[in-house]
Amino acid sequence: MRRRDKGRRRGRRYPEEVDARLEAVRSSSPRRRDRGPKRRPRRRRKSPVLPLLLAVILLIGVLYGAYRLVGAALGGGEEAAEQPVTVVVEQGDTLGSVAEKLDEAGVISSSSIFELEARVGGSATDIKPGEYQFEPGQSGEEILEALSSGLTYDVAIPEGLTLEQTAQKVAEQTGVPAEEFEEAAGETDYEYAFLDDPAIETTEGFLFPKKYEFQNDAGAEQIVDRLLQQYLIETQSLDFAATEERLNLTEYEILTTASLIEKEAASPEEQPIIASVIYNRIRARMPLQIDATIHYALGEPKERLSLDDLEVDSPYNTYKNLGLPRGPIASPSRGAIQAALEPSETEYLYYVLKPGGGEHFFTDDYNEFLQAKAEAEEER
Repeated sequence: MRRRDKGRRRGRRYPEEVDARLEAVRSSSPRRRDRGPKRRPRRRRKSPVLPLLLAVILLIGVLYGAYRLVGAALGGGEEAAEQPVTVVVEQGDTLGSVAEKLDEAGVISSSSIFELEARVGGSATDIKPGEYQFEPGQSGEEILEALSSGLTYDVAIPEGLTLEQTAQKVAEQTGVPAEEFEEAAGETDYEYAFLDDPAIETTEGFLFPKKYEFQNDAGAEQIVDRLLQQYLIETQSLDFAATEERLNLTEYEILTTASLIEKEAASPEEQPIIASVIYNRIRARMPLQIDATIHYALGEPKERLSLDDLEVDSPYNTYKNLGLPRGPIASPSRGAIQAALEPSETEYLYYVLKPGGGEHFFTDDYNEFLQAKAEAEEER
């Protein structure tokens, strides 16, 4: 991108009268001339104000028409940008300062003509903050439309992601660094009642999976807050109180269960059945032995877990510790949360993923479980 000397360029291609006419447009009311002491009129004289206003309007129209025909004033001229240019509009920037930034970046050839066009077209107060990218040869209308509409990011958060994985997704789709997101998501002071449980240390599990749209100036805290707000929206109609009383679990423990369901179920239809297995094993004082919790404890997924992996010292190791892990291991979908609240009524204690990975085999018999597991391993 070439940078140009604005001082040298100003006035070389456009007459100085443009700045004067711009001042006339900026003024909210025309000045009145002092006519001196009143005299006894012999006949009514025509006011010079109306012709003057007509002349100004006519001149503005001529300039505007010339701008529309030439197009160089806003789209750049011989010194226009040769590649995409990024211009940052900050909160508090005026139309004049934005015009100067565009002029400096080589996006337009005259800040005065650009400002005049915006004021005549009624876009003077519509410019929104953001980081904009302009292509060579864009017209003034296109530039003003972009500045007026603002820019947004579409951010898609899939189900079953950890906080760290969510941070990576956000970083890939926005300008927010993953480290900043992780730091913001590591805090719990977002003034939502569901975060009041003393056992909650981060927002892990509450970052609701969904497709979002954010303004491009949204920061890490704003994005985290929006995901937490969506969790509230999605779950406010669910009956946590009844399940808490029936199963003697807190909302946080129910969410933790939902995260296990999200990672273990092969399909949405299986989620209530997986929930029943988890609760059945807890009631039977059996360790959950869920591999997904080991992956979470290790900090990275592995294709196959070793015996040493199953010995990892972590409150998330459900092979060594009874009951639920310390907290969620991922952000569950609404369906998984619903399944944790309303599990199927079964006596199942075991499940094995069938070859192909499309569904599980469920049973309450340990020997059947071992046989199904052996058969599945043979076919892999």
